[in-house]
Amino acid sequence: MTTILGSAISGMAAAVKRAEVSAQNLVNMQSVGTPGATGQKSSYKAVEPVQTTDATGAPHIKVRERDPATVQGHAPYHLLADENGLVEMPNMDMASEIIDQNMALNSYKANVKMLEVWDEMQQATLDLKS
Repeated sequence: MTTILGSAISGMAAAVKRAEVSAQNLVNMQSVGTPGATGQKSSYKAVEPVQTTDATGAPHIKVRERDPATVQGHAPYHLLADENGLVEMPNMDMASEIIDQNMALNSYKANVKMLEVWDEMQQATLDLKS
C-alpha cells in the first residue's frame, strides 16, 4: 500500500515541477536580448523538463535548456537590437506551453485520485477488521 502512496506523491511532485517550468517560460516569453550577449543584455533561455525514473519507478524531473534555447528575430528599433536589427528571444511557443501546463494539471489530478483510492482502500480494510 505504501508503494501506491509513494507513487502518487512523487507523481504529484513531478507534475508540479513540469507546471513550474512551463510557467517560468511563459513569464519570460517577452524577454529579449542582444544576440550573443551575456549578463543584463542577454535574453532568457527557454528550458524544458526531462522526466526520468529511478529504480523504484518513481518519476524525477530534471530541467535543462532547450536546444536551441533562443532564436533570433527582427526588431530593428528595439534598444537591444544588434547592428543588423536582430534580437535574441526565448525559443518557446505559447500554445505548447499552455498544453504542457494542462498535461501537468491532468497528471496532478490523476495522482490525487490515486491518493483518494488508496484512502478508500485503507478505510475498507479498517472496516473489515472491525
